[in-house]
Amino acid sequence: MILDMTNLQKQTIVQHIHTEKKRLGSYAKVATKADVSGATITQMVKGNWTLITGEMWLKVGHALGYSSASWQIAETINYRKVANICTDAKAHSLFMIIADKAGIGKSASLKTFAQEHSNESVFYICSREWAKRDFLLELCTTLGIDTGKSYTKVDQLGMKVVNFFKKRSTQKPLLIIDEADKLKESSLRWFIHLFNECEDEMSLIIAGTPHLEQKIIRGVRLRRLGFDELESRFGRAYIGLMGATMDCVRKICAINGVLDTTLQKEIFESLKPVYKDIPVGPKEVTSVKVIDDLRRLKRVIIREKIKLQ
Repeated sequence: MILDMTNLQKQTIVQHIHTEKKRLGSYAKVATKADVSGATITQMVKGNWTLITGEMWLKVGHALGYSSASWQIAETINYRKVANICTDAKAHSLFMIIADKAGIGKSASLKTFAQEHSNESVFYICSREWAKRDFLLELCTTLGIDTGKSYTKVDQLGMKVVNFFKKRSTQKPLLIIDEADKLKESSLRWFIHLFNECEDEMSLIIAGTPHLEQKIIRGVRLRRLGFDELESRFGRAYIGLMGATMDCVRKICAINGVLDTTLQKEIFESLKPVYKDIPVGPKEVTSVKVIDDLRRLKRVIIREKIKLQ
């Protein structure tokens, strides 16, 4: 398949390359992160695009956070809460956990914050079912750290990551690890080492479904190796999100092209909102109707947009 890309799209990806170069320190590290040769990055930056395929442009672009997706993220209550958590963690070098149900908006908010603050030493990685070595290798790639062609011991990989953040301590770096509930126990325990080495020099947010919270609490209860220390490093606190109120749904609909206020209300009600208690003061709460599956909301909005075409 031949993939065509416009010059504007290519220029946008080149801008991503420049941004990553500032964050990581060199174009060679950008090439490492994108898993391409240094020559490819050089040719892209110099404007020698003739021999670079669309697939190569897309590979580099996706590795550096470029997206041509048309779906827009609105500034909802959830997004503001996630942004405040990230901002507070970064400012005060905190280790924090966000744990809530799938589809409530954790990933979209965290990705958006990371993209909007990419030039402020904010780094994002989405986890898979990685044991410690696989996790550290992927993390090194994301950070543009060259691990060499020969075998590197796990502890050496960990120290490469530690040193990466120590060198940027004056910038108060923030690492965001999404879907952390998928990580193996050995990977989760490595955060103890990261905290010990970089306390007060960086911040870390790990996010996942309630399974992340349950895994850590169960590990503490069963006295599994390292879990009490792990929970201690994160302040023994698990932060949840609220979902989308009627006002949030209106914002999401409007920014994505569904402007009819009656239809916006119909969409909200069709998703069967539930009542949630939210604090409005030191000792006061109020009940608000929310929906907590934003992926389903996205599908409904896209379907309504198709009908309107």
